Order: sequence, then C-alpha cells, then structure tokens
Amino acid sequence: MKKNEAVKIRLDEWVQNKGYLNSRLTIIQLSKIIGINRTYLSNHINKTYGLNFNLWLNHLRIEEAKKIILQSPTRSLAGIAEQVGFTDLAHFSKQFKLHEGISPSEWKKNALEG
Repeated sequence: MKKNEAVKIRLDEWVQNKGYLNSRLTIIQLSKIIGINRTYLSNHINKTYGLNFNLWLNHLRIEEAKKIILQSPTRSLAGIAEQVGFTDLAHFSKQFKLHEGISPSEWKKNALEG
C-alpha cells in the first residue's frame, strides 16, 4: 500500500470517529495519532481538500454542527458550538458565516422552515 493510501485510510477513520470534535486538537497531535510527520499531513490535507488544516477542521466541525441543528433544533447554538469543538459562540459564528455565507441562526431558520 502506498503511503498516500495509508494516510487517507487513517485520516478517514479518524474523521469517522469524529476526532475533530476535540477543541484543543493541533496538526501536531493529529500527525501523532495518524503516525506520519506534520509536514506530510499538512501537504496531504492541502492537496486532498484544497484547504489548510484549520479551515479543513472548521469545515468538519461546521458540517457536524449543521447535522446537530437539524436533529436537535431546540439546542442552543452556543451548546452546539462547544459540542463540535469551537471554544466559543463568537468564533463558531464567524467560521460558520465564512463557510456558509450566512450566520448559524439564519441557516437554522432557513433549514427548519424549508
């Protein structure tokens, strides 16, 4: 098996296990979990997803937040933000808006009305 394939398999497994929900995760920690060096991991994420590590991590967290919003519409956005790995609601809202083009509360309203 090529190194690329092994990295992809380990990374996919890590995503399946929702390792990205850890709010203190760094690329160094993830590289240790997966068992490859930080630079190789960073390059793999950049090439595969077209995003740097932090943007990719935020993307995973926001997709998870969207699922939770739909499953538990009465949960607070602050609680959801914390659950998916953001340290506070303000940072979550900023990243959500960059990712989706609208605030999480607007997204929630649109998703639940539609």
